[in-house]
Amino acid sequence: MGRDVSVDLAVELGRVRLKNPIICGSGEHVMTEQALNAALDAGAAAVVAKSVGDTSENARRQLDGAAYALLRPDWTQAPWGEAPPGTSLLNRSGLVAMPFDRWAAVLGRADRRAAERDAYVVGSVLPSTAAQAAEIALRVSDAGVRWIELNLSAPHATEANDHILRVEEPAAVGEIVRLVRRVVSGPLTVKLTSEAADVAALAHAAREEGADSVCLCGRRMGFLPDPGTGRPVLDTFGAFGGSWELPLTLRWIAKTRLRLGSELPIVGTGGARCGMDVIRFLLAGASAIQLTTAVYTGGFAVLEQALADLTEHLRERGMPASDLVGVAADAVLSYAEASRTEVR
Repeated sequence: MGRDVSVDLAVELGRVRLKNPIICGSGEHVMTEQALNAALDAGAAAVVAKSVGDTSENARRQLDGAAYALLRPDWTQAPWGEAPPGTSLLNRSGLVAMPFDRWAAVLGRADRRAAERDAYVVGSVLPSTAAQAAEIALRVSDAGVRWIELNLSAPHATEANDHILRVEEPAAVGEIVRLVRRVVSGPLTVKLTSEAADVAALAHAAREEGADSVCLCGRRMGFLPDPGTGRPVLDTFGAFGGSWELPLTLRWIAKTRLRLGSELPIVGTGGARCGMDVIRFLLAGASAIQLTTAVYTGGFAVLEQALADLTEHLRERGMPASDLVGVAADAVLSYAEASRTEVR
Protein backbone atom coordinates (compact mmCIF):
# COMPACT_ATOMS: atom_id res chain seq x y z
CA MET A 1 0.00 0.00 0.00
CA GLY A 2 1.77 3.14 -1.19
CA ARG A 3 2.37 6.23 0.90
CA ASP A 4 1.51 9.58 -0.66
CA VAL A 5 4.84 11.44 -0.42
CA SER A 6 3.09 14.81 -0.76
CA VAL A 7 1.60 14.39 2.72
CA ASP A 8 3.73 15.39 5.72
CA LEU A 9 3.12 12.67 8.33
CA ALA A 10 6.03 13.55 10.64
CA VAL A 11 5.41 14.36 14.32
CA GLU A 12 7.65 15.37 17.22
CA LEU A 13 7.81 13.66 20.62
CA GLY A 14 10.32 15.80 22.43
CA ARG A 15 13.71 14.55 21.26
CA VAL A 16 12.12 11.88 19.08
CA ARG A 17 11.03 12.68 15.55
CA LEU A 18 8.65 10.09 14.09
CA LYS A 19 8.07 9.70 10.37
CA ASN A 20 4.37 9.18 11.14
CA PRO A 21 2.21 9.06 14.30
CA ILE A 22 1.49 5.31 14.24
CA ILE A 23 3.16 3.05 16.81
CA CYS A 24 2.59 -0.67 17.24
CA GLY A 25 1.90 -1.19 20.94
CA SER A 26 3.46 -3.84 23.17
CA GLY A 27 2.11 -7.36 23.59
CA GLU A 28 2.57 -11.00 22.67
CA HIS A 29 2.20 -10.08 19.00
CA VAL A 30 5.65 -8.42 19.14
CA MET A 31 7.51 -10.98 21.23
CA THR A 32 9.92 -12.13 18.50
CA GLU A 33 12.43 -10.39 16.27
CA GLN A 34 10.44 -11.46 13.22
CA ALA A 35 7.30 -9.82 14.62
CA LEU A 36 9.13 -6.59 15.45
CA ASN A 37 10.33 -6.40 11.87
CA ALA A 38 6.85 -7.19 10.54
CA ALA A 39 5.36 -4.25 12.45
CA LEU A 40 7.94 -1.93 10.92
CA ASP A 41 7.40 -3.43 7.47
CA ALA A 42 3.71 -2.52 7.84
CA GLY A 43 4.68 1.14 8.12
CA ALA A 44 4.72 1.82 11.87
CA ALA A 45 7.14 4.56 12.86
CA ALA A 46 7.93 2.64 16.03
CA VAL A 47 7.08 -0.63 17.72
CA VAL A 48 7.06 -1.09 21.48
CA ALA A 49 8.44 -4.56 22.12
CA LYS A 50 6.92 -7.03 24.56
CA SER A 51 7.77 -5.86 28.07
CA VAL A 52 10.73 -7.10 30.04
CA GLY A 53 10.62 -6.97 33.81
CA ASP A 54 11.15 -9.29 36.75
CA THR A 55 13.83 -11.71 35.50
CA SER A 56 13.02 -14.51 37.96
CA GLU A 57 11.93 -17.90 36.68
CA ASN A 58 8.55 -17.59 38.42
CA ALA A 59 7.86 -14.30 36.65
CA ARG A 60 8.72 -15.77 33.25
CA ARG A 61 6.39 -18.71 33.90
CA GLN A 62 3.41 -16.37 34.14
CA LEU A 63 3.27 -16.31 30.34
CA ASP A 64 2.66 -20.07 30.38
CA GLY A 65 -0.73 -19.38 31.97
CA ALA A 66 -1.76 -16.66 29.51
CA ALA A 67 -5.32 -16.81 28.17
CA TYR A 68 -7.38 -14.69 25.81
CA ALA A 69 -11.05 -14.20 24.99
CA LEU A 70 -12.51 -12.13 22.15
CA LEU A 71 -15.87 -10.72 23.21
CA ARG A 72 -18.74 -9.52 21.04
CA PRO A 73 -20.82 -6.50 22.15
CA ASP A 74 -23.31 -8.94 23.76
CA TRP A 75 -20.38 -10.42 25.79
CA THR A 76 -20.45 -13.80 24.06
CA GLN A 77 -17.09 -15.14 22.92
CA ALA A 78 -16.14 -14.69 19.28
CA PRO A 79 -13.84 -17.05 17.37
CA TRP A 80 -10.22 -15.95 17.24
CA GLY A 81 -9.25 -13.99 14.16
CA GLU A 82 -9.78 -10.52 12.76
CA ALA A 83 -12.06 -8.80 15.23
CA PRO A 84 -15.06 -6.91 13.81
CA PRO A 85 -15.93 -3.45 15.15
CA GLY A 86 -17.10 -3.52 18.72
CA THR A 87 -15.10 -6.61 19.69
CA SER A 88 -13.20 -6.42 22.98
CA LEU A 89 -10.28 -8.44 24.32
CA LEU A 90 -10.16 -9.90 27.83
CA ASN A 91 -6.83 -11.48 28.60
CA ARG A 92 -4.42 -12.76 31.21
CA SER A 93 -0.83 -12.14 30.20
CA GLY A 94 2.74 -12.28 31.46
CA LEU A 95 6.29 -11.14 30.81
CA VAL A 96 8.78 -12.15 28.14
CA ALA A 97 9.68 -15.81 28.65
CA MET A 98 13.06 -15.43 26.93
CA PRO A 99 16.13 -14.97 29.19
CA PHE A 100 16.76 -11.28 29.76
CA ASP A 101 20.16 -10.97 28.08
CA ARG A 102 18.92 -12.80 25.00
CA TRP A 103 15.82 -10.57 24.69
CA ALA A 104 17.89 -7.41 25.24
CA ALA A 105 20.20 -8.51 22.41
CA VAL A 106 17.17 -9.02 20.16
CA LEU A 107 15.92 -5.53 20.99
CA GLY A 108 19.26 -3.90 20.29
CA ARG A 109 19.64 -5.72 16.98
CA ALA A 110 16.07 -4.93 15.94
CA ASP A 111 16.45 -1.26 16.84
CA ARG A 112 19.61 -0.95 14.77
CA ARG A 113 17.70 -2.36 11.83
CA ALA A 114 14.79 -0.02 12.57
CA ALA A 115 17.12 2.99 12.46
CA GLU A 116 17.92 2.11 8.86
CA ARG A 117 14.20 2.59 8.13
CA ASP A 118 13.90 5.86 10.04
CA ALA A 119 11.99 4.00 12.76
CA TYR A 120 12.40 2.75 16.33
CA VAL A 121 12.09 -0.41 18.37
CA VAL A 122 11.19 0.80 21.86
CA GLY A 123 12.25 -1.19 24.91
CA SER A 124 9.33 -1.61 27.32
CA VAL A 125 10.43 -1.86 30.96
CA LEU A 126 7.84 -3.33 33.34
CA PRO A 127 9.48 -3.50 36.78
CA SER A 128 8.42 -5.07 40.05
CA THR A 129 10.20 -2.44 42.21
CA ALA A 130 11.49 1.10 41.79
CA ALA A 131 15.13 -0.03 42.03
CA GLN A 132 14.54 -2.73 39.44
CA ALA A 133 13.11 -0.15 37.02
CA ALA A 134 16.45 1.65 36.87
CA GLU A 135 18.44 -1.57 36.65
CA ILE A 136 16.42 -3.00 33.76
CA ALA A 137 16.21 0.32 31.89
CA LEU A 138 20.00 0.66 32.05
CA ARG A 139 20.56 -2.88 30.77
CA VAL A 140 18.12 -2.39 27.90
CA SER A 141 19.76 0.93 27.02
CA ASP A 142 23.22 -0.64 27.17
CA ALA A 143 22.02 -3.22 24.64
CA GLY A 144 21.73 -0.39 22.12
CA VAL A 145 18.03 0.44 22.39
CA ARG A 146 17.62 4.17 21.77
CA TRP A 147 14.21 4.75 23.36
CA ILE A 148 12.75 3.36 26.61
CA GLU A 149 9.11 3.13 27.64
CA LEU A 150 8.79 2.81 31.41
CA ASN A 151 5.50 1.02 31.93
CA LEU A 152 3.95 1.95 35.28
CA SER A 153 0.44 1.11 34.14
CA ALA A 154 0.23 -2.68 33.82
CA PRO A 155 -3.34 -3.76 34.65
CA HIS A 156 -2.18 -7.25 35.66
CA ALA A 157 -0.21 -5.84 38.59
CA THR A 158 -3.04 -6.44 41.05
CA GLU A 159 -3.05 -10.17 40.22
CA ALA A 160 0.61 -10.87 39.44
CA ASN A 161 2.00 -11.76 42.89
CA ASP A 162 4.37 -8.79 43.16
CA HIS A 163 6.07 -9.50 39.82
CA ILE A 164 4.64 -6.32 38.24
CA LEU A 165 4.50 -2.77 39.60
CA ARG A 166 1.66 -0.38 38.88
CA VAL A 167 1.86 3.14 40.27
CA GLU A 168 -1.16 5.30 41.05
CA GLU A 169 0.35 8.11 43.15
CA PRO A 170 2.24 11.11 41.72
CA ALA A 171 5.02 10.99 44.33
CA ALA A 172 5.75 7.35 43.53
CA VAL A 173 5.76 8.06 39.79
CA GLY A 174 8.23 10.88 40.36
CA GLU A 175 10.52 8.71 42.47
CA ILE A 176 10.73 5.92 39.89
CA VAL A 177 11.22 8.28 36.94
CA ARG A 178 13.98 10.07 38.85
CA LEU A 179 15.82 6.78 39.45
CA VAL A 180 15.53 5.77 35.80
CA ARG A 181 16.57 9.17 34.51
CA ARG A 182 19.76 9.01 36.57
CA VAL A 183 20.98 6.02 34.57
CA VAL A 184 19.30 6.49 31.17
CA SER A 185 20.09 9.56 29.09
CA GLY A 186 18.10 8.71 25.97
CA PRO A 187 14.42 9.41 25.23
CA LEU A 188 12.14 8.19 28.02
CA THR A 189 8.37 7.73 27.79
CA VAL A 190 6.41 6.91 30.95
CA LYS A 191 3.24 4.88 30.48
CA LEU A 192 0.60 5.71 33.10
CA THR A 193 -2.46 3.92 34.41
CA SER A 194 -6.01 4.93 33.58
CA GLU A 195 -7.20 3.79 37.02
CA ALA A 196 -5.60 6.59 39.04
CA ALA A 197 -7.82 9.31 40.45
CA ASP A 198 -5.93 12.02 38.55
CA VAL A 199 -3.94 10.85 35.52
CA ALA A 200 -2.82 14.39 34.68
CA ALA A 201 -1.17 14.64 38.09
CA LEU A 202 0.82 11.47 37.32
CA ALA A 203 1.88 13.00 34.00
CA HIS A 204 3.02 16.17 35.77
CA ALA A 205 5.14 14.15 38.20
CA ALA A 206 6.73 12.20 35.33
CA ARG A 207 7.57 15.40 33.45
CA GLU A 208 9.06 17.08 36.53
CA GLU A 209 11.52 14.20 36.98
CA GLY A 210 12.71 14.10 33.39
CA ALA A 211 10.28 12.14 31.23
CA ASP A 212 10.42 13.24 27.59
CA SER A 213 6.82 12.15 27.01
CA VAL A 214 3.98 10.25 28.66
CA CYS A 215 1.82 7.44 27.32
CA LEU A 216 -1.88 7.60 28.24
CA CYS A 217 -3.37 5.28 29.29
CA GLY A 218 -2.86 1.65 30.29
CA ARG A 219 -5.80 -0.76 30.13
CA ARG A 220 -8.27 -1.47 32.90
CA MET A 221 -8.94 -4.74 34.69
CA GLY A 222 -12.28 -6.45 34.20
CA PHE A 223 -14.35 -9.43 35.26
CA LEU A 224 -16.91 -11.37 33.24
CA PRO A 225 -19.02 -14.36 34.32
CA ASP A 226 -20.18 -16.91 31.73
CA PRO A 227 -23.94 -17.52 32.18
CA GLY A 228 -23.62 -20.93 30.53
CA THR A 229 -21.03 -22.36 32.88
CA GLY A 230 -21.46 -20.10 35.89
CA ARG A 231 -17.69 -19.63 35.94
CA PRO A 232 -15.55 -16.57 35.20
CA VAL A 233 -14.39 -16.21 31.61
CA LEU A 234 -10.67 -17.12 31.69
CA ASP A 235 -11.30 -18.36 35.28
CA THR A 236 -9.70 -15.13 36.54
CA PHE A 237 -9.87 -11.38 36.38
CA GLY A 238 -8.31 -10.00 33.20
CA ALA A 239 -7.07 -6.93 31.39
CA PHE A 240 -9.82 -5.50 29.22
CA GLY A 241 -9.47 -3.42 26.06
CA GLY A 242 -11.36 -2.44 22.95
CA SER A 243 -12.85 0.44 21.02
CA TRP A 244 -15.13 1.32 23.96
CA GLU A 245 -12.04 2.73 25.72
CA LEU A 246 -11.49 5.50 23.19
CA PRO A 247 -13.60 8.35 24.68
CA LEU A 248 -12.36 7.53 28.19
CA THR A 249 -8.72 7.64 27.09
CA LEU A 250 -9.19 10.79 25.03
CA ARG A 251 -10.65 12.60 28.04
CA TRP A 252 -7.41 12.13 29.99
CA ILE A 253 -5.27 13.04 26.99
CA ALA A 254 -7.20 16.29 26.52
CA LYS A 255 -7.23 17.02 30.26
CA THR A 256 -3.48 16.49 30.48
CA ARG A 257 -2.80 18.75 27.50
CA LEU A 258 -5.00 21.50 28.92
CA ARG A 259 -3.44 21.28 32.37
CA LEU A 260 0.24 20.86 31.43
CA GLY A 261 0.38 22.57 28.04
CA SER A 262 1.47 21.41 24.63
CA GLU A 263 5.15 21.18 25.65
CA LEU A 264 4.67 17.71 27.16
CA PRO A 265 4.30 15.27 24.25
CA ILE A 266 1.65 12.58 24.71
CA VAL A 267 1.54 9.11 23.21
CA GLY A 268 -2.04 7.86 23.13
CA THR A 269 -3.08 4.27 23.70
CA GLY A 270 -6.37 2.60 24.57
CA GLY A 271 -9.15 2.22 22.04
CA ALA A 272 -7.53 3.08 18.70
CA ARG A 273 -8.42 0.52 16.03
CA CYS A 274 -8.19 2.32 12.68
CA GLY A 275 -6.97 5.41 10.86
CA MET A 276 -9.93 7.54 11.90
CA ASP A 277 -9.24 6.67 15.53
CA VAL A 278 -5.64 7.80 15.03
CA ILE A 279 -7.03 11.13 13.85
CA ARG A 280 -9.29 11.35 16.91
CA PHE A 281 -6.29 10.80 19.17
CA LEU A 282 -4.31 13.50 17.38
CA LEU A 283 -7.15 15.98 17.72
CA ALA A 284 -7.41 15.19 21.45
CA GLY A 285 -3.75 16.07 21.98
CA ALA A 286 -1.69 12.94 21.34
CA SER A 287 1.28 13.34 19.01
CA ALA A 288 1.58 9.60 18.39
CA ILE A 289 -0.79 6.67 18.85
CA GLN A 290 -0.21 3.06 19.81
CA LEU A 291 -2.44 0.45 18.19
CA THR A 292 -2.30 -2.71 20.27
CA THR A 293 -5.48 -4.76 20.69
CA ALA A 294 -6.46 -4.12 17.08
CA VAL A 295 -3.09 -5.42 15.86
CA TYR A 296 -3.14 -8.36 18.23
CA THR A 297 -6.54 -9.45 16.94
CA GLY A 298 -6.28 -8.32 13.32
CA GLY A 299 -2.63 -8.65 12.42
CA PHE A 300 -0.04 -6.17 11.19
CA ALA A 301 -2.19 -5.24 8.19
CA VAL A 302 -4.16 -3.08 10.67
CA LEU A 303 -1.13 -0.78 10.89
CA GLU A 304 -0.82 -0.55 7.13
CA GLN A 305 -4.49 0.29 6.69
CA ALA A 306 -4.46 2.87 9.49
CA LEU A 307 -1.49 4.60 7.88
CA ALA A 308 -3.21 4.63 4.48
CA ASP A 309 -6.42 6.06 5.95
CA LEU A 310 -4.52 8.74 7.87
CA THR A 311 -2.57 9.70 4.76
CA GLU A 312 -5.73 10.01 2.70
CA HIS A 313 -7.44 12.14 5.34
CA LEU A 314 -4.50 14.54 5.46
CA ARG A 315 -4.19 14.61 1.68
CA GLU A 316 -7.84 15.57 1.31
CA ARG A 317 -7.39 18.42 3.78
CA GLY A 318 -4.01 19.54 2.53
CA MET A 319 -2.45 19.65 5.98
CA PRO A 320 0.40 17.93 7.88
CA ALA A 321 -0.27 15.48 10.71
CA SER A 322 1.29 17.82 13.27
CA ASP A 323 -1.40 20.45 12.60
CA LEU A 324 -4.07 18.11 14.00
CA VAL A 325 -2.47 17.71 17.41
CA GLY A 326 -4.67 19.15 20.16
CA VAL A 327 -7.13 21.00 17.92
CA ALA A 328 -10.20 19.50 19.62
CA ALA A 329 -8.71 19.63 23.12
CA ASP A 330 -7.91 23.32 22.74
CA ALA A 331 -11.53 23.99 21.77
CA VAL A 332 -13.05 22.34 24.87
CA LEU A 333 -15.47 24.55 26.80
CA SER A 334 -16.25 24.27 30.48
CA TYR A 335 -19.87 23.52 31.36
CA ALA A 336 -20.25 27.14 32.46
CA GLU A 337 -18.85 28.43 29.16
CA ALA A 338 -21.03 26.07 27.17
CA SER A 339 -24.14 27.28 28.97
CA ARG A 340 -23.36 30.83 27.87
CA THR A 341 -22.74 29.86 24.28
CA GLU A 342 -25.45 31.10 21.96
CA VAL A 343 -27.54 28.28 20.55
CA ARG A 344 -27.38 28.41 16.77
